Amino acid sequence: MAELIARGSISCQRCGTTRRERVCPKCGYDACVIRISVKGKRLRIYHDKNGIALSFSMAFQALTQINKEIKDRSFNINDWLQPAIIENKFKNKYDVWIKQKTIEAEAGRFSFETLKLYQSYKKNHYGPLYELDVREVELSHLQELVNGFTGLSEKYVKNLVDCLKTFFKWLNKWERVRLPIFPDIEITTGETQKAISYEEQIATIERFPAEHQDIMFFIRETGLRVSEGCALQVRDIDLPGARALIQRTYSGYRLVEKTKGKHKKWIPLSRRAFEIAQRHVTGRFGADFLFINLSTGKGYKPSYLRDLWASYGIKGLKLYEATRHSTITDWSKNASAFQVKDLARHGDIRTSEKYVHNAMTDLREVVNRDNVVPLQSNIINKT
Repeated sequence: MAELIARGSISCQRCGTTRRERVCPKCGYDACVIRISVKGKRLRIYHDKNGIALSFSMAFQALTQINKEIKDRSFNINDWLQPAIIENKFKNKYDVWIKQKTIEAEAGRFSFETLKLYQSYKKNHYGPLYELDVREVELSHLQELVNGFTGLSEKYVKNLVDCLKTFFKWLNKWERVRLPIFPDIEITTGETQKAISYEEQIATIERFPAEHQDIMFFIRETGLRVSEGCALQVRDIDLPGARALIQRTYSGYRLVEKTKGKHKKWIPLSRRAFEIAQRHVTGRFGADFLFINLSTGKGYKPSYLRDLWASYGIKGLKLYEATRHSTITDWSKNASAFQVKDLARHGDIRTSEKYVHNAMTDLREVVNRDNVVPLQSNIINKT
């Protein structure tokens, strides 16, 4: 029979060890893969013509048949491409992964905004990988893909590669697909965020229509993310304690019952924030949104405030920079990194340290401790 299988070899489908036994002597796996080179193309065949995974005996029979077809010049690889093989094409496996992420997003375990990004990445950037078998993806394929990302920022390219890493980690975990080596992506030019002074913040917000100023001032005073400010409800305000509970946010247009850091935390209210909250909770209860958009009669959406900022804000400055970033920068002039971390609800002290470091241009206010009002937020234990 040896002359009948002059081309090709039989290997373990899991670890790649050359097989001569029914069960792989190295890893104990039983399914096989046929490796063969035809007209300069390296092929792998995982199933027989009925789409059944190859055992060793079936692989031997299939390889014998393939050699006979090659000799007769009747071999056609498409005859061996069964649905199970087609399913392993990148474009199809990526769709399966997206379906799983959709399930997680609907259950509140994944961000809908990130899901939308992952979907757009496939549509707009991953085309060169579509027809590749995910089991065959190599560094050369990925490097060629990255080389084609012209006109994109370094950060965006890194996001594209990080998404692929997450996808292949999922394949490795659930389907034992080998993790390929990924190209190294270095960020050489970081994006510098801009901050404006307290006086500039106030002056800018005062340019907004009067009916929209309260939510903007509240976000400015509390340093909340825009999406967290929009998600606040009446029940989150504790007037006797002069504090607010931050426990939900928006992911796109969807309200999710958790914040970016996935913690419930109380934050203190400044005098101005307290006065604003007091006006909006009076006579109202429960799950009503704290701030109602008079233009719609419903709660605010982050996109609405961004549109307002585009019309009335400072050109070239993002809403996030003008509110949360500028507010934390202002706090950091008179606070320690630990105070900033607590108040801004940073997950890592290093983020807070950057703000305090950048505020060291004027140390006199820090030395004069009589000017400092200690502020603290408290984590709510999950019940």
